[in-house]
Amino acid sequence: MTLQGFGKPPGCKLIRFTAELNGNRIERIQIRGDFFAVPEEAFEGLETELRGTDLSQVAERFTELAEKFHIELQGITGTGLAELLMAAWMNRSSNHQSE
Repeated sequence: MTLQGFGKPPGCKLIRFTAELNGNRIERIQIRGDFFAVPEEAFEGLETELRGTDLSQVAERFTELAEKFHIELQGITGTGLAELLMAAWMNRSSNHQSE
């Protein structure tokens, strides 16, 4: 299933994402927005490493990976991304139930 969303969680700039999910686990995710990640090329590795992460673990895993890849982030946090993913997941689930 494809999950898309965007928003400005507290303490973050605009974040947009498209995620392919298998159940509630990330198969692939692309994260874009008005935030900064240095070095930029390392951020792609972070996106790749999120594969297999349960939506409930995104905040912690994102933070771990940013540290692992020595990525300096401004305008995005693991908690902010997780909030957007969970909101999109819940919205998708409630829309699906009403069909």
